[in-house]
Amino acid sequence: MTAMKRIRRRSALAALLALSIVAAACGGGDDGDSGENAGDVDRSATTAQQAGADERDAGEAVKGGVLRYGIEADSANGWAPYVTSCAISCRMIFKAIADPLFGVDDAGEAQPYLLASAEMNAAGTEHTWTVRDGLTFHDGTPIDGEAVAYNIATCWQSDLTRAAYSYISGLAFDGQTVTVTTSIPTPDLPFLFREEVCGFMFSQQWLESLESNPLRVPEKAAKTPWPTPPSTPADGNQGEPVGSGAFTFVSYTPGNGNAFVTERNDDYWRGDGPDATGEGLPYLDGIEFIVAVDGESRAAGLESGQFDIIHTANGELVADFQGNDDFVTLTANEFGETSYTLLNVGAGTNAAYSKTFGLPEPAPMDPAGKNAANPLLNLNCRKALAHAIDGDRLADERNAGLAQAANGPFSPGQFGYLEDSGYPAFDIDTANELMDTCLAEIGKPAVEFAFNTTNDPFNVESNQLIESMWKEAFGDKVKVTITPIEQGQYIGLALAGAFQAQGWRNHGGFRPIENAYWWFSASAAPIDKLALNFGRFQDPEIDAALVDAITNTDDAKRKAAAETVNRKFAENVWNFWSWWTLWGVIANPRVQEITNMPLPDGGTAQPIIAGKHYLAQIWCTDGNCEG
Repeated sequence: MTAMKRIRRRSALAALLALSIVAAACGGGDDGDSGENAGDVDRSATTAQQAGADERDAGEAVKGGVLRYGIEADSANGWAPYVTSCAISCRMIFKAIADPLFGVDDAGEAQPYLLASAEMNAAGTEHTWTVRDGLTFHDGTPIDGEAVAYNIATCWQSDLTRAAYSYISGLAFDGQTVTVTTSIPTPDLPFLFREEVCGFMFSQQWLESLESNPLRVPEKAAKTPWPTPPSTPADGNQGEPVGSGAFTFVSYTPGNGNAFVTERNDDYWRGDGPDATGEGLPYLDGIEFIVAVDGESRAAGLESGQFDIIHTANGELVADFQGNDDFVTLTANEFGETSYTLLNVGAGTNAAYSKTFGLPEPAPMDPAGKNAANPLLNLNCRKALAHAIDGDRLADERNAGLAQAANGPFSPGQFGYLEDSGYPAFDIDTANELMDTCLAEIGKPAVEFAFNTTNDPFNVESNQLIESMWKEAFGDKVKVTITPIEQGQYIGLALAGAFQAQGWRNHGGFRPIENAYWWFSASAAPIDKLALNFGRFQDPEIDAALVDAITNTDDAKRKAAAETVNRKFAENVWNFWSWWTLWGVIANPRVQEITNMPLPDGGTAQPIIAGKHYLAQIWCTDGNCEG
């Protein structure tokens, strides 16, 4: 469950007001990349909704104001969904400039957003989606069935994202209608096109102009309704996106301390124009997303007035704001992420990958032998290291008592969550027994590996705490090298399998289909090829359970299948689990309606999902956002 509350900022951070913002490009996990709950954040319930979501009574909404949003990081390869290394901050920008096909309501159900209707055949293998009439992209081109199908096709055929959409076997469009056929029953397919990366719609004309467009490759285009690659020049700018949302692109300067700038879309279909719904959205004149990767500096920027609002998954910072009425803080962890250590176990061959991509022989996973010396390939080494991590201490010390130690990829409230997954418990004696076995099996006097982190000091300190636990348990039998890495590069290393272990944060969502592509054996590409199964593990039992969880409409069966996935993760120690991530969204009190976003056909959207929330409904007191 998630609680929303006001929390206080401790005076210890006052000294940070003199610091300048230090930021860097972001990929997968800032602010915590990687038992009973402390404070008043309740995580015990599995169905309760986020409560008290920004219930301030501040009067009627007014137009005006530019919101300066301090985000955790930049994004690499922006801003075409099929190629962007998109983390939380990236998704926030997408929420501003583009609309999704589906939203998720406060009951956790997918609802049409850009769509007027969504239907599925009895077998769950044909989805017919009808786009609302009269909508246009920011360049004036129509949002119709073809444009939606084209967006889907780019993600379907992209080297980066196609593993997530491997179920798709065909696309067709007619007028405002697009039909998606799948090779297996996919009752939850709308969750792959909700307010996430490939769920956001961008101008077909803009996508066709991009050199990176996968449909410019004849073999990929041939599988789609556009068998001939675009004849137009590849002269579009991937850094200047043309979306469909409440705000339009103005400028983007990548890197540390720089910004992605937007302005109000006066022709927004949910606005006040002659063909609009009359809802008046958006209220803000614009949003400036300013990169500040150092969480402490981001918080200081909020206090000093540099930012009007920030988000953070740093539990220490969330706790530091407790009780301070100078700021409004909303916290959320329902349907949220897990912070953990991602392990690279790529080895051997992969028949599932070869079958999916039409290769004649099982693909070698490590053709150049780059991961061959990684001791984390050994199960007993992984078990030994896992037993030596005090999960409760780790979660408590890194999150000021606000986070719960994790034992698997599914947080409380998600299908698959288990109070006891079988993941190795903190046990020094067992850890040492297994370490002796590990060293005998690998034939070395010590376990040595690189332990990467992003360059946020909070994340570096988190890795250092884990390293200190291993030192306490094993002494010189464990030697790790902690390397801070700029976050844009960080995700690239994971995609290519160019790492041994690194802090990570992932796996929020509502249905198993949203996480399956991270874990299928077929998603584990050979090292040096792009893979969504970053750790490159292969587990046939997880594969089978994921298919059951995806194809079933019976919640009991879906739940049982997801629980099997959880137990197999624990049994094989594919990752070292840290804590279930708690996000905070913190603003000065002039910023109103941070979370109460009405969906187009009624109901309210989920307030905060893993640090992400809607933006079109936000307004500022007197049309001025500056505190």
